[in-house]
Amino acid sequence: MPRPSRTRNRFIIAFIIMMCLASLYILLLKIRKMNHLSELEENSRHFAIINDIVYYNSTYSASAKPTFMFLITSQIANFYLPMTCSSIDGYTETTSQIAIQQVGESLLVGTCTVVEDPLYVTLKLDDFSMQIDAPIPLEPLSIRKSIVKEDHVICMSHLVLYEDGTTILSLLKHFKNSAAKIMIYAASVSDSLYKALEEYSDNVEVVPWMLPEAKKRGDFDKLKLDPNYSKAGTEGSLTHCFLRYAPVVRKVTLIDLATLKFNSIPFNPDYTLSKEVTSMVTEGWRLKKLTNYRVTMNSRKMFKNVHGNEKKLAENDVVLNEKCFVRQDAQDLDKECGDLQSPEMETTPSRSIYIPKVVQFDNLSIYEDALGR
Repeated sequence: MPRPSRTRNRFIIAFIIMMCLASLYILLLKIRKMNHLSELEENSRHFAIINDIVYYNSTYSASAKPTFMFLITSQIANFYLPMTCSSIDGYTETTSQIAIQQVGESLLVGTCTVVEDPLYVTLKLDDFSMQIDAPIPLEPLSIRKSIVKEDHVICMSHLVLYEDGTTILSLLKHFKNSAAKIMIYAASVSDSLYKALEEYSDNVEVVPWMLPEAKKRGDFDKLKLDPNYSKAGTEGSLTHCFLRYAPVVRKVTLIDLATLKFNSIPFNPDYTLSKEVTSMVTEGWRLKKLTNYRVTMNSRKMFKNVHGNEKKLAENDVVLNEKCFVRQDAQDLDKECGDLQSPEMETTPSRSIYIPKVVQFDNLSIYEDALGR
């Protein structure tokens, strides 16, 4: 074999070996990166979860362009996500950066511009990409098909562990004739309670909503509750309800069931959405009134007798603390309500609502159901 040909073959073989080594090096780097991310997920509280996506067409979008709004739960302050979203409608494709805005202590909203009526959207972060189907566009409620002819949506949150069925069913019985739709966000529901909810299935929907937990791999048989995670679950789900229905209904009511209470955190009877969320209301949104409730007492109430002394009654009442907000252009302006788009939480008056527990439910069966799993 001629010498030049032999030399050329050696160079080719050396080049192939170098490319193989380079490919192996890149593969090892990727494996190392994936292991690093896995370790962060296992050992760190600093995580981010995209809970859900709301699609606004040009009618409801604040920027007059169609947008995707991502609800993100994160314990990281000043969270930055170098992620882009690409959307396509079959003819046009657009790519934009996801802008992150903090709207609560553990809640962020990511917004990106998309094409009108996209077929799908692709999220890209570094070398990772994920394709998701486009959510259903927002549409006004079909009041004609609803049993309750009221342009009103009520959302309750958050069912976790084994909720007091008597309380839930009594609240549903009280509110069922005042709203066309009632959403119950739940991390877990027992079989017996879920079966009891079927009675209200005409206008009640149970929405699965994960409760962030401080779990590590191998701890799937343990539920490590954290005050911040519990608050994040309620905060995220009720914000999702507001962003989903405020553009298409006149009234939205949010109820914080205050299912979990922690001695380490003082209990605040007032519940309100953050100003960052309510300020998202645009002229194209139909919302006129927002009412917020928080369960403050679940069995007893205080009253003053003729002597002016306070006395406890062992009455089965659910006590809700109420605050309401209206848009200033609402015709039925309630003087007791605050301004929806620039709410002053501290100065807006609140009142207590007493709802009797008129529905009996065997709460013990819930725990028997849990032990039987």
